Amino acid sequence: MKKLTIKTTLCLIACLFISLSSLAQQFKWVTGGGSIDDIGPGTVMGGSYVESTYYMCTDPNGNIYALNIVGNDNIRADTFYHSAYGTPNNILITSYNCSGQMRWAKLIASSSDAELAYGLVADSLGHIYMAGYIPDGALYIGNDTVITPFTYQSQGLIQLDTNGRFKWLRYVGDNSTSTLSGVWGKGSALSIDGDNNVHFLNYMKYGVHILPGDTSHYGVYDLKYNPIGTFLSATRLDLDSQWLLHAAVIDPVTNKLYVCGEINQGIYGGSLTDTFFAAAFDVSRNLLWMYFAGHGDDDGLTGITLDQNKKLHFSGAAQPLTLLIPTTFSFNGDSVSNTHYPEYDMSVILTTDTNGHPLWIKKFDGNLSVNTLNGIAQLPNGAVAAAGTFAGTVTDGVSSITTSTSQEPYLLIVDSAGNLQTIQQISGDGFYNGAWSISSDKIGNVFVGGQVVDSIWAGTPPIPAYYSNGGNTDFFVIKYGYDCNCTGLPTAAYTDTGTHTIGVTYTGTNLDLDSVVWIYGDGHSDTGISSLHTYSSSGTYTLCVAVSTGCGVDTFCRNVVVTVPTTEVAGFNGLEKISIYPNPAKDELNITGISKNTNYSLISITGITKQQGILDQGNNMISVKNFAPGIYILELTGESGARSYVRVVKE
Repeated sequence: MKKLTIKTTLCLIACLFISLSSLAQQFKWVTGGGSIDDIGPGTVMGGSYVESTYYMCTDPNGNIYALNIVGNDNIRADTFYHSAYGTPNNILITSYNCSGQMRWAKLIASSSDAELAYGLVADSLGHIYMAGYIPDGALYIGNDTVITPFTYQSQGLIQLDTNGRFKWLRYVGDNSTSTLSGVWGKGSALSIDGDNNVHFLNYMKYGVHILPGDTSHYGVYDLKYNPIGTFLSATRLDLDSQWLLHAAVIDPVTNKLYVCGEINQGIYGGSLTDTFFAAAFDVSRNLLWMYFAGHGDDDGLTGITLDQNKKLHFSGAAQPLTLLIPTTFSFNGDSVSNTHYPEYDMSVILTTDTNGHPLWIKKFDGNLSVNTLNGIAQLPNGAVAAAGTFAGTVTDGVSSITTSTSQEPYLLIVDSAGNLQTIQQISGDGFYNGAWSISSDKIGNVFVGGQVVDSIWAGTPPIPAYYSNGGNTDFFVIKYGYDCNCTGLPTAAYTDTGTHTIGVTYTGTNLDLDSVVWIYGDGHSDTGISSLHTYSSSGTYTLCVAVSTGCGVDTFCRNVVVTVPTTEVAGFNGLEKISIYPNPAKDELNITGISKNTNYSLISITGITKQQGILDQGNNMISVKNFAPGIYILELTGESGARSYVRVVKE
């Protein structure tokens, strides 16, 4: 086994977010649209469709796309107007720039039946994709394209470019009765893989003809298409045929698939029961793991995202099982309960590693039976935002929001450790306001979409606001962003000099700096444009600078080699001579070269001490067999009190 002499250190992750709390996103603009109709046919997540924004995404240039269900009569959205085609509800895709100006709108409608939508995603090549139900009448895609329909209804995948131009439509299955009876929209999801292929995860029944053969079982199939619309493969997920999907994400590096969903026995016409889950699949869509979520009948995980640190984040909710048992949400051995209002609903944000081990659960207690988070989005530096709907009061025990008499949308942002950064109420006139969707851009702007009855706004006073066109509801899109609004993230950089006492000078973005934080990799930090730091031990350290502006936070790190005279090293028990291996470790860590008894602590990246003890002179072994996979900090403390920090990875 190869030994690795580890002298590099890792600053605690929390240090990188020192200034984030002062950068909470603020309301910037709100817009919307809809018709004068009262609509309600179709289903979405078990409820009736009304005019609302159900899916959102952003492209690499920061443009926003919203998939909205609208009625038929006098559809309006900013400068867009259409009287539609006679069907009760239609799809309207709208695109906005970062400042809230509409770029374009595309009405997708039919003369024969209503359209239903199951997702909206963007790739990095300039395409957006929408999946949904395609009726058997002529399909109108904007004012420039009319599609001759199948004789029978089907599911379909539509590609537009980011300027709204129609590129292609691919039907699921062939033009036959087996397609009509075999495709089933509920439980579908869209995702993009690392090669910019789009995956339509669609529930289908037995006998649908999809090349190169027919569907052989009921269940969820991964239908894979490349950017020019070539159908590449259809792979059935290694999942029971009664399980449906709510959301999915594909790791762009490994192309593993992560999903959340529910079991629905009503597929076969039997009694309707729901049990919720999260699961992972390899590239061949073999099941890697599955864990059930919840405690009550209507608990659920509704949204999923994967960050660059390989953490999975889920949005969800829990409802009381009975009036005698407090509302509890459970997942893979971890659980939280509604301690403030035990008999009412609770919304949650769940974060796990890619093996499904919970890292933390953040709960928000409600005092009424409306409190759910319906979507989640990834922000820079590991923070996540979630949007949902509540009535009454919602609290995490420290911060709270309260409605008067209506149900209203709300926005939550938590940092990478689950600490609440902001909870913001989106106010509206009329009772049935709510949020269904959320997205974010690379700067950290957050966009929330949902339904509004009469008018909707954020902040005080309620100006500007969006006012409904009429009907039972309209759709809305609202932005929360930084003070700089639509400019880019700061860029961090520095220069350094010295080999023992290191001098550092910040050389990155220099406009409107809120803070410049230095993290030296040995447990010490400093602030300012320049700094000096003296290390106590020789070695290679990861030295980082984190800069924050009104636009967000950026961090730049590189290794620095430190050489300390021998007389100064001796004060820390000769720790510069130790070796730690293997790293990454599976079951145990071997530590050799300890010259004197040394205290140690193993600390999680969230700052929780997991294990403590004493290393004896000579060679030692620490068992990490029962630790969850991830990154830990090994803190070594000598007799003089001097400390050294070593980054340890548990496989």
